[in-house]
Amino acid sequence: MNIFRLLGDVSHLVAIIILFLKIWRSKSCAGISGKSQVLFALVFTTRYLDLLTSFISVYNTVMKIVFLSLAYATVYLIYLRFRSTYDSDSDSFRVEFLLVPVAGLSFLENYAFSPLEILWTFSIYLESVAILPQLFMITKTGEAESITTHYLFFLGLYRALYLANWVWRYHTEGFFDQIAVVSGVVQTIFYCDFFYLYFTKVLRGSGKMTLPMPV
Repeated sequence: MNIFRLLGDVSHLVAIIILFLKIWRSKSCAGISGKSQVLFALVFTTRYLDLLTSFISVYNTVMKIVFLSLAYATVYLIYLRFRSTYDSDSDSFRVEFLLVPVAGLSFLENYAFSPLEILWTFSIYLESVAILPQLFMITKTGEAESITTHYLFFLGLYRALYLANWVWRYHTEGFFDQIAVVSGVVQTIFYCDFFYLYFTKVLRGSGKMTLPMPV
């Protein structure tokens, strides 16, 4: 464990808590992509199956349980508790275009051809693109509430900090996880335009982040 990994985990947790509290307090999931949240719940489910087979540390176990619980609680709020506020028309990204290639790639590129390893690899690949339905929804509607952009900022920060974690581990331990690093780079790239808009618009006090509408 190093400072970049720890800060990355904290940023990830903060992002999820921000989103959950936003929905709970406003009693609305307007502007939130339910599809992205289902994909993230699937990411955690397939990645944390090792909870049933091994114990690493109390910290590791608690964080995994918290992430799983919050992910499914968020999905519950969107699709059941506050379903009437969910904008399914704007949340129209075709997730099969993500799931099919990711599933195929996880069978072709992995470290061991075993069920748990393939599912772990699937979760890494899927996480790199799971935010796309949310970004697509923001682009389609043309704007995002500031609280939603704060969620996306901390989610992107988590990935950036994990990249720093991998660089640190490579220089101090000689450790290099090609699958995780490449997937993390891809995911961070998706956030680049968002980061620019976040710093130039949201942090200057605008209530919403306005994006150019798609043609």
